[in-house]
Amino acid sequence: MNVKKQKYTVIKKENNFHDFTAKGVWENIDQISIDTKSYLWKDNGYTPTVIIKMFHTDKDIYLNFKVFEEKIKIKQTKFGGDVWKDSCVEFFINPFPNQSEEYFNIEINAIGVPLIGVGKVNDPKRYYFTKDGVKDWSIIPSIKESKNGLHGNDFWTLHCRIPKLFFEKYYNKKFNVDSGIANFYKCGDETEFEHYGAWNRVDSVEPNFHLPQYFGEICFSEKIE
Repeated sequence: MNVKKQKYTVIKKENNFHDFTAKGVWENIDQISIDTKSYLWKDNGYTPTVIIKMFHTDKDIYLNFKVFEEKIKIKQTKFGGDVWKDSCVEFFINPFPNQSEEYFNIEINAIGVPLIGVGKVNDPKRYYFTKDGVKDWSIIPSIKESKNGLHGNDFWTLHCRIPKLFFEKYYNKKFNVDSGIANFYKCGDETEFEHYGAWNRVDSVEPNFHLPQYFGEICFSEKIE
């Protein structure tokens, strides 16, 4: 099957933001989405919409997930746990696909617990970061504690700030990306309704997000807006 790859251009802003959860910060930022047509593998009618926005500055990358999901299930509370089993969003990225086959998997459940790894496809030695390895990150969830059921709203949010230096140290390359590849996901392997959504469609018989050949294109604009 020939899967059409989507593209997202991430705009640049001049200033870094102390409170990057403020509504005004995200105005006029182009969005992409995981919608009802984006879900794969399970035909159970559970297809929560996810709105995703990104921008970057000289130092950081900012992410905003808005997930229209009234009920959640969260069991994983330990850094590096199996967060994909919970109500979870994910961001996979390879900033330099022409130089490296290694990509990052950034997986975060609805209370902000992350699992962050890097490596090639099917790499048995895939590296997973400790909490100390991402101490300069900021992850701010709207839901602060474990839940199993209604959380009191019709959506939940997750805001992230990731220093560019994190990627630069790993790839030993300045973060100046005009042709990276990435995908965004929504999942919940052990939630009430098992579900797998993807911004860029994954053509696989079984659920598998670790297939960078199906990542879309992501470009970080150098024009300040």
